[in-house]
Amino acid sequence: MTDRDRLGRTAVHDAAADGDADELRVLLTGGLAARAADDAGWTPLNFAAQAQAPSAVVVLFAAGATVDAVDRHGNTPLWRAVFCSQGEGATIRLLLDAGADPDRGNGHGVSPRMLAGRIANYDVAAHLPAGDGTSS
Repeated sequence: MTDRDRLGRTAVHDAAADGDADELRVLLTGGLAARAADDAGWTPLNFAAQAQAPSAVVVLFAAGATVDAVDRHGNTPLWRAVFCSQGEGATIRLLLDAGADPDRGNGHGVSPRMLAGRIANYDVAAHLPAGDGTSS
């Protein structure tokens, strides 16, 4: 059960992108990997974070997902969650509680905390712990 599509994604990636925690449980119990990266370096956790799917995030952590896995641009699941949050903080808080680094810069040097400060339409920064002031 490790079939991949043309982008290197497995059924776990698809279920995570859909936020389908029940399907994730079935797939992960069936032997598919929570840490599998697609051709762009995205793990299922990146997709769950982007989808703002806290229940899927919980399932992936229980199956051993890596909290700070980076894609080919250096973006972590927390970076994705901040970028796509639209003010929602549940996924961000789950990632932080699991040890995600809000100050880890991507390939362009932009950390989740910096990104949160740049998003003008929502107060995403309110979901991040106070920083030491070095990443602004």
